[in-house]
Order: sequence, then structure tokens, then C-alpha cells
Amino acid sequence: MLRTTIIVCGILLGLLVAAILIASNQSNVLAGLRYVIANPWGIVTLLDLSVGLLFIAVWLALVEPNRWRAAAWIAALFILGNVVTLAYLLSRTCQAQRLSDLFLPSRPSERR
Repeated sequence: MLRTTIIVCGILLGLLVAAILIASNQSNVLAGLRYVIANPWGIVTLLDLSVGLLFIAVWLALVEPNRWRAAAWIAALFILGNVVTLAYLLSRTCQAQRLSDLFLPSRPSERR
């Protein structure tokens, strides 16, 4: 199961990075943001993204044993978006022995 998670995260990360690179070659990110904000559904989409990123940030803060590393991941998450979510999941999956290790916090004795 963990091997499948690694493969899926890797594929999705590759697709997302490719989409970002293609979009970056087409137009500036700020021009695209202005276009999205001009539409009410664009604002809803950004709000949806923000709520999702906030949820991931809280989960990350709960499961990452090292507080400094958690802070760095969260800062990167809010700057770069779900590319960081996939990178973190990929990193965590490579270290996990069981599926529960991937999504649940470590025991208090293991926290640093």
C-alpha cells in the first residue's frame, strides 16, 4: 500500500510541476491571478484552495515531530501550494512503515 502511495504521489507531483512549468511559459502568475480574481468563481476557487491549505498545515503541524521542520514545510506550503503537500506526503511515505504512520502523529515519546 505504501509503495502505491509513493507511486501516486510521485506521478501527481510530476504532473503538477509540469502544469506549473507550462503555465509559467504561457503567462505571468500575477496576470493569471488578476484574471482569476476578476471572476466570482475564481474567488471561490481561491477560497477553497486556502481552506484546503490551512487544513493541510494543521495536519502537518500535528504529525511532523520536529517543530522547526514543520514550520518550514508550512511556510513553503503557503508560498508554493499543493506541490509542497505532495512533496511532504512523498517524503513521509518513504519514511513510514505502516499506513497509519503516514497520516497519524507519532507518539509523544518520539517527538523532537
